[in-house]
Amino acid sequence: MKNEFKKWRKYLLERKADSQDRYEANFYLALDQSHDLDRTDLMNFMRAIPKVTTVYREEQISTSAKTFVGKYRFRFVLERGADSKNYYDTTLKPGLRKIRGLIIQRDLGYEKIEDV
Repeated sequence: MKNEFKKWRKYLLERKADSQDRYEANFYLALDQSHDLDRTDLMNFMRAIPKVTTVYREEQISTSAKTFVGKYRFRFVLERGADSKNYYDTTLKPGLRKIRGLIIQRDLGYEKIEDV
């Protein structure tokens, strides 16, 4: 029975992986540090955007008492064959714009990534 369970679990994981496309997007984002929002809260708000799986702060571009600017990398998944441009333009970028105190400084675009 244990062997059958392992086969079933492997089947489910493979099937899920086969039904999704993975993407990576990059932005320069500015955080207005005069708000009561810290970088941890910011990351949590960004991860709450639908379909976003991971958010990485790649590097710090600049910082001052008023503003922090960093390069951020987002990974998101969509159902296989879904319109990635539509998601990017209607969900991801507007989701970032809704976060109070956050400004998209530069949109570096997105690309489909392959499994490793």
